[in-house]
Amino acid sequence: MRGTVPLKSLGRDILHVRSVAFTVDVDRDVNLACHGEICSISNAQNGDRSPRFTSSAQGLQRILELLRESGVKGTFFWEGRTADEMSDRLDLAKIMEDHETAVHGYDHEDFPGKETGIPLDEGQVREVLDRAEMALDRTFGRNRRGFRAPYQRTSAPLLAELCRRRYLYDSSDTAPMVSGKVSPYRRPDGLLEAPVCWSLDRKGHKIVSYLWPYHEGKRPMTDYQEMMDQLDEGLLVIATHSWHLVESFSGGLLSKDMVQRGTEDLLSFLRHGQETGVEFVTLADHLRRTNEL
Repeated sequence: MRGTVPLKSLGRDILHVRSVAFTVDVDRDVNLACHGEICSISNAQNGDRSPRFTSSAQGLQRILELLRESGVKGTFFWEGRTADEMSDRLDLAKIMEDHETAVHGYDHEDFPGKETGIPLDEGQVREVLDRAEMALDRTFGRNRRGFRAPYQRTSAPLLAELCRRRYLYDSSDTAPMVSGKVSPYRRPDGLLEAPVCWSLDRKGHKIVSYLWPYHEGKRPMTDYQEMMDQLDEGLLVIATHSWHLVESFSGGLLSKDMVQRGTEDLLSFLRHGQETGVEFVTLADHLRRTNEL
């Protein structure tokens, strides 16, 4: 574990800064792909599997508050329908003005059809992206954005359309951290990829920089702090869901004490990074600074 060491004393120049992007998928509560349906559902609550957005809205507001408190800018991958639903109850343009907004499908589509059994063809992909882009443009204003596929599942038609539309980047892949390094890369089709990361923990077990196991009670937050400590160079992409602060997949709605504990753990993660010389960045800002865009 590193102590609190100023970047200057580490002898790293700008090309060797330890950068971390805190990213959030803002989508329907506890989303699930459903066989035979393109649109995702929410985990059943009182027998109702229709899409819900309350936990996601509550979690989003908590995450934005802890980012404000820590002075960190985040990257938020918005499901189009969630933006439409939440814009009726929140001033999304205002509360998101300091952060990056990116695309996460419209109805949390399983693009390759791995679980739904319905792989989306070129026309369907275009329709989904059209709807998602219009939703985000209505809510946040027109902008060139990045993309993360729901479930991190891409397909050939999807990637081709992202290239055709000149998306800033994709962030659906998972890449290994090797010798303390992990970085964005260019795909053969020219699309820039900013992958989520995997590495090995102190016990030699695989750990992925998606916080799902933490939220489901299977890993402590210190495991992710130690993963961040492994980074010597490049960009570590941390990912979570807005609803996961308020509701878990396995246990349903969380108590107030558990929600508060989760909020404090996320804040401690951010502060640990700041105290150990990490530079928190949005994906777009990092890629522009490193001349990838």
